[in-house]
Amino acid sequence: MRRIRLSAVLASALVAFVVIVPWGDFQGHTHWDEVGWIPFVSWPIRNRDIALNFLLCAPLGIASALYFRSRVVAAGLIAFGVSLFGEWLQVYSHSRFPSATDLLCNVAGAVAAALVVRWRLQQSPQ
Repeated sequence: MRRIRLSAVLASALVAFVVIVPWGDFQGHTHWDEVGWIPFVSWPIRNRDIALNFLLCAPLGIASALYFRSRVVAAGLIAFGVSLFGEWLQVYSHSRFPSATDLLCNVAGAVAAALVVRWRLQQSPQ
């Protein structure tokens, strides 16, 4: 595998951000009482959402790992930043519910994908 361009990392981050942000439903006030603060405990917990959030940031993890030469921490930090900002914007929405579960699954998906890339790069002949 070869190193990719920064534009691939930015594009995958943008796709994740576009999916997370509640476009067209911004309100002039916050809904902090709707935040799911405790991962995998606070409502709503749906297996489908957990899987989709895990997969959402996997491309970001792959692109980050390839760009930053297998640095898994970089993939996790970028996914954390994108996800945190998107979840924070959901606080201003009536139709979306920010959740620590979503944030954790986004980061876990990016880190897992980055670990797979790192493992594959270690397996391939130089």
